[in-house]
Amino acid sequence: MRNKPQWVAKKYMGDDQYSYAIIDKRYLPKGHRGVVYEYLPQEAVSYTGLNRHNKAYYLKLKKEEAKK
Repeated sequence: MRNKPQWVAKKYMGDDQYSYAIIDKRYLPKGHRGVVYEYLPQEAVSYTGLNRHNKAYYLKLKKEEAKK
């Protein structure tokens, strides 16, 4: 695994409008698409319960934090 996290917004543990989460891509299988239904380690999931409007904001925050 690489040292720096690679944050992405994915549907996590559900498929409703508030199921988005900010997830470290390193913990997902290569080429993963769709909803993430398996539990991930605590350090792999940053924010949960997001809708599609605020997921972009929190994703931007985590990517800026990872650059530092």
